[in-house]
Amino acid sequence: MRKKFVENYESMSDEEIAALINSGSYELLPIIIERYLPRILYFVKKYCGENDSEDAVQEATIALYSAVRDYDSEKSSFATFASLCIRRSVISVLRASKRRKDIPDELLSPYEDTVISEADSPEKIFFDRENYRALTDNIKLELSGLEFKVLQLYLSGNKYIDIAKELDISEKSVDNALLRIRKKLKDK
Repeated sequence: MRKKFVENYESMSDEEIAALINSGSYELLPIIIERYLPRILYFVKKYCGENDSEDAVQEATIALYSAVRDYDSEKSSFATFASLCIRRSVISVLRASKRRKDIPDELLSPYEDTVISEADSPEKIFFDRENYRALTDNIKLELSGLEFKVLQLYLSGNKYIDIAKELDISEKSVDNALLRIRKKLKDK
């Protein structure tokens, strides 16, 4: 039964299938995913290698669905648009992965929740906490309220779009806030 279903759509173009999916024929989604899976795997291998490949494949598949949903036949071919969406999503996953790896664990979780080894003396723990609070207070003084919230969300590994939704601002505002943060903290 499945074979007949697929054979009926093999001769259709990607543009036609995307239009049918957008008109409600969601059962055709596996066909477009199957067609673009080699492209997804190519970009994942090219940009991620073996690192985070499962996440990248999932994100790229979601990006493919978004490409189907957002496709405008007057602007480009579907293959070009889908490839661009897939490539960007894989690069985004790679950047997020690198960002998480570069952030010290102490900044991702509250200092009070960090594990303290028995080798740390009470004095060292006290001064470390004081230094952490002083650093946090200095950063708060340098940044506006919005910039501080953006920084916290960014350091937690959130994407620009998630930060924008959380704070009810545009992605460009998030990007601008992060540029200002970098400049302010770099000058200190």
